[in-house]
Parts: sequence; structure tokens; C-alpha cells
Amino acid sequence: MSNWLRRGWRQLRQFQPLQQLRQQQHGVVAVETALAFPILLASAALVADILTVELEREHLEQRAGAITSVLAMQKNLTGQGLQGLLEATIPDSGVGNYQVTITNVLQTGEVYWQLTRGNDNRICTENQAVSGGRYPGALPEVNAEEGKETISMIVVELCRQGNDINLLGGLSLTNMLQASAVNRVTRNTLTLDEALAAEAGLEQDDE
Repeated sequence: MSNWLRRGWRQLRQFQPLQQLRQQQHGVVAVETALAFPILLASAALVADILTVELEREHLEQRAGAITSVLAMQKNLTGQGLQGLLEATIPDSGVGNYQVTITNVLQTGEVYWQLTRGNDNRICTENQAVSGGRYPGALPEVNAEEGKETISMIVVELCRQGNDINLLGGLSLTNMLQASAVNRVTRNTLTLDEALAAEAGLEQDDE
């Protein structure tokens, strides 16, 4: 064997450990990638769940704001009008178990009337009140001593169960989602028709 071939063979043998090291490194990288991939998928699914919850909360806020804005501009409210407004703002599907509470509160903090709608009346219970009682929640402009009975606000609370939201990443949402909106009524108070007034407990005031 010529000297040139001997030198080439020795150099090749010197590179073999480096090649083996590179192969081992490639194997380690492949294993690490295989282990990290499920973690990346789980993280991406968790981020998607968080975005889904935030988007649903944003939808609730938009719907509550829309209902409040429309009602605040009205002088009278009928059952048919209320039903039409809710159908226009709350879709028939995809909202899960929900409840919407609509309250006309005087500037003194007294509840003029309160109505509840939805397919679950056990969700928005925190600020439930009767006609003539005090509104339990915090509101702007309310002043029991200096407030005027000719000025009122429409308060809309929209709640839905969190455990029926379709989440893919395993995020557990056991509590409810809640959104509220407040707007001053442009014309004193909002007058209900006979059926709604009876539902809200105002029929005795007319007697």
C-alpha cells in the first residue's frame, strides 16, 4: 500500500469518532424533539383555550352593552319588544346555559323593576332584587340622599356557565363568565307593558 493510501486511511480513522459523535448528537436531538413535541402541542392547546375564554367573555360584554344601549333609548318596553331585542343580540345556539338580568335602577339606588331571561335562572343571582328594594350592586351616579327619582339607569348582567364552553386543551373552567353594562335612561324611567309590569311585581303600584 502506498504512503498516500496509508495517510488517507489514518485520516479517515481519525474522523470516525467525530462521525460517531455527530450520529449520537443527532440521535439525542431526535429524542428531545420527540419528547418536546407533545409538550408544544399541549401548550398550544392551552393557549387556544385561553383565547376561547377571552373571546367568549368579549362576546358577553358586547351583547350586554348592545342590550343596555337599546333599552336606555326607549320610553316603553313590551314583552314582544324585549323578546325581539334578545333574539337579535343573543344567538339561539352556542351560548350554553345563560341568564340575563335587566334592571331599571333609580338614581337613589331603588330598583324600579327587574326582569330575568335565559335558560338557567340560577346563574346571575348576585344582584337579584325586587321592585322597591335596594340594588345590591355598585353603580355609578347612585346617591341615596341626593339622587333623583326622575333619573334612572338600565343595568344588564349577562352570565353563562363556564363548564359548557368547548375547550380542547384541558383547561378547567368551573366558574361562570359574567359581563355587565350600565347606561342612563334618556327619558326618566322605562315603562313596562302590563304583562312585564306584572312579572316585575309592579302591578300593585297601578292599583
